[in-house]
Amino acid sequence: MSVAQSFTADLTKFYSEPGGISPAIVSGLGDACSFTFGGFYPGDQRLWSLYEIWLRHQNSSHHAPRWTIDMVPDLAFWLPNMFEVRFTDMGAHFSRFGSGLIRAIGVDMTGRRAASALLGPGSERIDSDCLQVQETGKVIWSDDELRRRGASPVVCERLTLPFSDADGQIDRLVGCIYLQGNGMKPGWLGTVIRFVNIRNTVLD
Repeated sequence: MSVAQSFTADLTKFYSEPGGISPAIVSGLGDACSFTFGGFYPGDQRLWSLYEIWLRHQNSSHHAPRWTIDMVPDLAFWLPNMFEVRFTDMGAHFSRFGSGLIRAIGVDMTGRRAASALLGPGSERIDSDCLQVQETGKVIWSDDELRRRGASPVVCERLTLPFSDADGQIDRLVGCIYLQGNGMKPGWLGTVIRFVNIRNTVLD
């Protein structure tokens, strides 16, 4: 029996968000988990660590890793801030939405379309990013700013990773969102009046 099989015997436990954090994952990340070197901002180190795990699961630099249950233990640290997107004839929809995102946003998006207005003015951008990742097989790192009525902006860093099925077709996306802001009480999303994409980076 593999480590992953002993970790969970069925897929539903993928959504249980184990609380253990591997010291190897977080070592060297620092308290804030992000660093600034002069004018260069390299991004949230938690997202870089997730991207590195994705790279390690690749069999070829030209193809997205195949999704298997064996990689679930590697993702334990990110589960609360993680979303999963699947595709149907109706477009991209969330098949998983982490508990940390639910607490921050105030809405469980599981089962809802990525383009749903529940995510505010940025919904269409998130939806188009998901479709781009599916079509190209490339990773997208997005730095966004949600500007709010009567409050300070919320900075959002988002990493979206493609995974393939047994036939090599991209059938799901897994990603993380980290929100940085103050006063994000229930209902704060309704105060967002503008979604500003600061930077979209396509990674191999």
